[in-house]
Amino acid sequence: MDEYPHSLLSALEAWMNHDPELRLIRADKLREELTIVEPEFKQCTVQCYRRMDFPKDPRDNPRRVPLPLLDLFHTGKLEESISSWTTDPRVAKDHMEGVQSDATCVIFKHVPSPGEVWVDLSRLLRAPAFQKALGHSGFPAIRQWMTKESEVILEVPSVSPQDVYAWGSFAGNVEQLLDAAVAEGLSSEEIAALRPKLEQQAGKEGWLPEERSLAVAARMSVSARQQYIHPPPLAETTS
Repeated sequence: MDEYPHSLLSALEAWMNHDPELRLIRADKLREELTIVEPEFKQCTVQCYRRMDFPKDPRDNPRRVPLPLLDLFHTGKLEESISSWTTDPRVAKDHMEGVQSDATCVIFKHVPSPGEVWVDLSRLLRAPAFQKALGHSGFPAIRQWMTKESEVILEVPSVSPQDVYAWGSFAGNVEQLLDAAVAEGLSSEEIAALRPKLEQQAGKEGWLPEERSLAVAARMSVSARQQYIHPPPLAETTS
């Protein structure tokens, strides 16, 4: 194809201007427009990452664990659909300027199957036919975000606790960090020397490494199945 039509770029522009209420409508339009895109741009064989921020609402949930997360850990899966993923975990971590204090931030990982890939936007962006279409004016979201986010649009049925890649966390206050140092067996002299660093770290956000994030997910899964108000799903049995 010599040049992609204006309608394809318009559909991508609308998709990248995220609007939860219009997401499925825009996804249907994008699906229609992507039928003209060559198969080579609808492939992705590397691990992809999707960040989800679950708002905390202690009024509705005194345990301060967002209900969708409880559902994930209780049932073992969280329903998904068409959504934006990235091949670069740094993009997911830096989104919204890092970990949010008013939300539980979780990054999931997934290696897509061929049927789950709608389009690899980074590869499409480099296509001469796309660059030619982009040479016309307009499309600020494409110019701002498509060049930076290493985005792949995937249609993934669900994610599970085993798909957790990184868990957003905030360091505790100075007293909590000192208690942790004591628990680790550090001497009073070592703790005194460490205190200035702990004071700098207190309250700052960060991402737990994958191994620790999976451990958090595993602990929460066990707790959710033991304490959730509804009984866990019944296992299928055969007579």
